Amino acid sequence: MVTSYLKPPSYTARPGEAVFVSRDDGGDFRIGRGRIGIASNDVLFAQGVVRDISLIVHSPEGEEVLRRGDALDKPILIKKADPPTEPPNAWILPDGIAAASENRVGCGSTIVYNPAEWPRKGDPRSPTSDAILLTMLPQANLNALGKSDPSSPDWGDK
Repeated sequence: MVTSYLKPPSYTARPGEAVFVSRDDGGDFRIGRGRIGIASNDVLFAQGVVRDISLIVHSPEGEEVLRRGDALDKPILIKKADPPTEPPNAWILPDGIAAASENRVGCGSTIVYNPAEWPRKGDPRSPTSDAILLTMLPQANLNALGKSDPSSPDWGDK
């Protein structure tokens, strides 16, 4: 029996609160209410993603993007590139390109990035890993709304 203090919250994350992390039946980690999943048995990878979400939720933009994502209620799966890319890269894939675009019903997304690769070694202009994730989350919200535009030159950036 799970006691009430161990039940997931009704949101992903809030500023000033610890990020609730659990595991689902398939072994993936779940953040907060479970809408965001981390597909990995690599605890260091999962810790990096949780750290990034903890940083993101403390910025006004980050809090808003997570709150909006919770309202849209479409799943996000975060995983590492397999095989890893060289140089390190990050990207987002809608679960259904047609559903994510053209004012369709919307869909979930998969974000591929590895927090351990950011900022890129030897590149002083490289963004931090939380900045990379914060770039991907608004695109996941567009996918969830069915308002993604893959023909846009900044697709995946905004």
